[in-house]
Amino acid sequence: TGPEGLIPNKPVYVIVASGGVPVGSPMDFSSTWLTTFLGFLGLTDVTVVAADQLNVDPEGALTAAKERVDAVQLAAA
Repeated sequence: TGPEGLIPNKPVYVIVASGGVPVGSPMDFSSTWLTTFLGFLGLTDVTVVAADQLNVDPEGALTAAKERVDAVQLAAA
């Protein structure tokens, strides 16, 4: 059935900050690679919180990241 991760699945939160590359775009290899690698270990419940495009709109990016963190906290409660 293929490889199975040896780490039991637990929630993982990946915080990504970037200057100009939008997270989830074809140019973003870091969050995709991390999510794939964590899945190989067995950790598939991955939430990416992005503070991306800080060079484009710093205040908007930070506001969106804070809102995402708040939403994750509410979902975990």
